[in-house]
Amino acid sequence: MYRQPGDPGVFGVAVFLPVFFVVFIHPVVLSSGSARAEETAIRKPIDVERLSATVRDRGQSDRARINVAGILVKSGDPKALEPVFEVIRTAAENPMLRAAIVRTLDRAVQKARATRFLAELLNDGQQADEVRAAAAASLGALGAVEDRPALMRYCSDPTPTLRLSACTALLELGGTEMERTELFIKILTDDAQPGHARADAAYQLGRRKDPAGLAPLSTVLAEESAEIPEPKNPGEYFASRAAAKADVPMAAARALGQLGDARAAPSLLARTKTAVGELRMELFKALALLKAREALPAARAAIIDDDDQRVRRWAAVLLKELKNPESLPELRRAVEQDRDPGVRLQAVQALEAMQDREAVTLIQEALPKEELKEVRAAMEQALTSLSAAVAEPGAAADGSASKTN
Repeated sequence: MYRQPGDPGVFGVAVFLPVFFVVFIHPVVLSSGSARAEETAIRKPIDVERLSATVRDRGQSDRARINVAGILVKSGDPKALEPVFEVIRTAAENPMLRAAIVRTLDRAVQKARATRFLAELLNDGQQADEVRAAAAASLGALGAVEDRPALMRYCSDPTPTLRLSACTALLELGGTEMERTELFIKILTDDAQPGHARADAAYQLGRRKDPAGLAPLSTVLAEESAEIPEPKNPGEYFASRAAAKADVPMAAARALGQLGDARAAPSLLARTKTAVGELRMELFKALALLKAREALPAARAAIIDDDDQRVRRWAAVLLKELKNPESLPELRRAVEQDRDPGVRLQAVQALEAMQDREAVTLIQEALPKEELKEVRAAMEQALTSLSAAVAEPGAAADGSASKTN
């Protein structure tokens, strides 16, 4: 079995890595608010005339022309940018090629000239959408704060690619915390955008812990989620991770857990009634992070009845966090009968945390049969702790809340 991100496994709760999304050719990270550092490598003189001929030559491959454009824009020679600008302006060229060459301008040494040219492209409604979107992205990468008003305007453009690039560029240019939160919300709630972009926006809202993210995250949580089967081999694992990273409800569930706002619990709990697979696991994980008391009945049912061991693990984590004696029967049963070592580990730790003295016998009986060393260690630790509690004066007549069977 391959561990899923967010699965507590037998070693505790894993931490999710940030999610990224792709616009055109180069990756654009939504969380990047700082300006890109200038290249420090010493630039050798280049043959501008020869390279200019290559970038203009339609007989060359697109890759070769893009690479040459990338060399030219890093030159300080006054003539180096003209052939690049020329190709970009040529309407007969493939729009995707032109957009890719526009993106090379995000590292232009002659920043002022590049910025002016990009602003003209952005404002030229006759240009292809791909080219204008690439211009917006490069303006953000160049830190063109003077073009912020135009980018703000295009952030609501009818064309999805252009508005996404404009919003992303604004994020790269910085701004107040409120402005950045609003941009992330705008991307998240735009259902015309790619899943990766929206999922990363959800992640960013979760890590910012801004209450303004609660409502939009709760809204997109209700969207349809892809059912991602548990992978059986490495090939399936990587395919499933790619699908999971682009799944907006999953990202929303994770973000609501990160948000740390107890008001998220009702929407998470409601979604568990229809969710399956990895989304269901993410929902229980979020509820566990929030220590949602209203989820106690759902967690008690899930730790016994759910077919997915990932869900049962997070249900056990939630019960451990809640420390409610009503859940002791389900936790004891999980120690005795659950086939997944991760569930048994969390259940044993929960019984120890709740000082369930009645669990001593069942843990003693389960210990010789336990094969995984981490679970055995947890059982031994629990026995030490619980046996000490039983040996305390008056323990036998203590009327422990653990006697709930």
